[in-house]
Amino acid sequence: MKFIVFLLFVALVAVNANNDLPKCVQDLKNQIEQGKVCKAGDTDCIASLKSFTDCVGSCAEKIKTQQEGIQCLQSECQTSNPSVQSFKNDMIKCANYSLITVFSVLFALIYIMV
Repeated sequence: MKFIVFLLFVALVAVNANNDLPKCVQDLKNQIEQGKVCKAGDTDCIASLKSFTDCVGSCAEKIKTQQEGIQCLQSECQTSNPSVQSFKNDMIKCANYSLITVFSVLFALIYIMV
């Protein structure tokens, strides 16, 4: 399944190759790639982030529209960790201002990284 999502990610990046990703997407991508969502050694945050990214993957598999993705994140991907909640809020805020393909790229990237 991750291979299929990876192929989707590659296709979406290729389609958007000539357009820069919005700064918010790039910032979120960098936070995930560089492990900056949680502080080093914060096992509660890391566990919460893992649970959140699993939920994002679940949402990504069943959404058809950007709005459905945002609703899924808001209703199903709950977290009590402040760092993960902040990341989630930033992700939703970014999704509200981004194109559907950019939001799909973000979903695919997080799903692949899990």
